[in-house]
Amino acid sequence: MAISWLLYLLASTLFHRPRDPILIPQKLFGEVTFPLFPKPYPNSFETTTVITVPTGYRVKLIFQHFDLEPSEGCFYDYVKISAHTKNLGRFCGQLGSPLGNPPGKKEFLSQGNKMLLTFHTDFSNEENGTIMFYKGFLAYYQAVGLW
Repeated sequence: MAISWLLYLLASTLFHRPRDPILIPQKLFGEVTFPLFPKPYPNSFETTTVITVPTGYRVKLIFQHFDLEPSEGCFYDYVKISAHTKNLGRFCGQLGSPLGNPPGKKEFLSQGNKMLLTFHTDFSNEENGTIMFYKGFLAYYQAVGLW
């Protein structure tokens, strides 16, 4: 338990500031996740993942697991999805829960061959004074034809 807590503190320190985007190599399918998933995610963290599929295809994304701090308007912790300058949504909460704005089993589709996921956390994960441990997300993507 002490080692897990030490790793959590280390990850929180390392991931404290925004980093360069994570570029996923061009593939026809794959998965996108928070780097420590399914371990709890740290506070004060932001990263952007760029999914790119081959030219002539679009990106289709669906979440398999989604566990972020819920809030009205997803103000605190969120995943923002965008593609070709279009905002596809800002999501928080848990799959199957009415709190926050979870993505459910919705399929997200880009107009071009790129999609960006920005994962942002605020300075704490507390609910009524109790520290909560949220796990982040796991999503699958695939290249689909333009037709």
